[in-house]
Amino acid sequence: MMSNRIMKVTLLSSCLLFFSCNDLKKISNQMESIKGDLDQIMIKQTEMDKKMALLQSTVKNINVASKQPSKDNKQQQKRKTPNPGYVHNIDIGNSVVLGNPDAKVVVTKFTDFQ
Repeated sequence: MMSNRIMKVTLLSSCLLFFSCNDLKKISNQMESIKGDLDQIMIKQTEMDKKMALLQSTVKNINVASKQPSKDNKQQQKRKTPNPGYVHNIDIGNSVVLGNPDAKVVVTKFTDFQ
């Protein structure tokens, strides 16, 4: 009877050991895949850090307003002068109209209520 008990305990402990080794292999494989993913994330983060540093140095070197006139300013086209004969058709939709909506001269006021 005692040897039967010892046999059962030994069999049970060997089964537990066998299955725990299988689980350890699975966990080890999962850890390796996580490690590979972490390495890829670190590489991407390093690339992003380099790009951010380059962007910051570029922004620092931008001249906001140059006091010296550049050669390109001379080549820029002059602004068009207003043409009083040109008619702008502006759709009023459901807007409020004061006065005659069919008048020859219409003053349009653009507003933004926020």
